[in-house]
Amino acid sequence: MSVIRRHLPNAITASRIFFALAFLILLFSVDRSALVAPADISAEHWRLIIQPWQDRIFWAFIMFLIAGITDIIDGPLARAWGVTSQFGRSFDPLVDKILIGGGFVVLALYPRELTGVAWWMVAIILGREILVTFLRKHSESQGQAFGANWVGKLKMLLQSISIGAILIHVNYLYPRPWAGQVASGLLWLAVLFTAFSA
Repeated sequence: MSVIRRHLPNAITASRIFFALAFLILLFSVDRSALVAPADISAEHWRLIIQPWQDRIFWAFIMFLIAGITDIIDGPLARAWGVTSQFGRSFDPLVDKILIGGGFVVLALYPRELTGVAWWMVAIILGREILVTFLRKHSESQGQAFGANWVGKLKMLLQSISIGAILIHVNYLYPRPWAGQVASGLLWLAVLFTAFSA
C-alpha cells in the first residue's frame, strides 16, 4: 500500500482543524453589536446593516462547508482503504466538537433574534459532547473501538444543516418570516435530536 493511501485520510482529518478555526475566527470577527435590529426592520434597511460584514459571514460559511465535506470523505476513505486508526477515531470527533460546539457558542453571542441560539441550547450540545467524550476515552482505555454510529452521524448532520441555515438566514434572508421559521425549526430539530442521541 502506498504511503499516500496510508496517510491521506488522516491528513484530510487534520486539515479540518484549519477550516474549523478559520470558520470560528471569521464568525467571531463580525461586529455583533452592530447587528441589533428593531422588530419592524425592512429587508432594505437590514442589507445596509449587514453589508459591511457579509463577506466575513460568507467566507465563514465556505470554511464551514469545506470542513463538513472533509468530514464526509475522510472516514469512508479510511475504511475503504483499510487504514482506520486510533488517531482518526480520536481526532475526528475532537475537530467536530470544535467546529460544531464552537460554532454554536459564537452564534449564541449574536443577537438572539437573528440566530435563535440560546445559551441553554449550547449547554445541551456541549453537555452531550462532554458525555460522549468521556465514554469514548473510557472505551479506548479498555482497548475497545468507539467509532461514531448512525445516531451520532445524523446528529452531526442536523447540527451542520442548522448552522448553515442560520448563516444563510442572517446574511441573506433576514428579516423574512419564512426564512426565520425554517432556520428556527432546523435549530430546534438539531437540539432535540442532540438531547435524544445522548
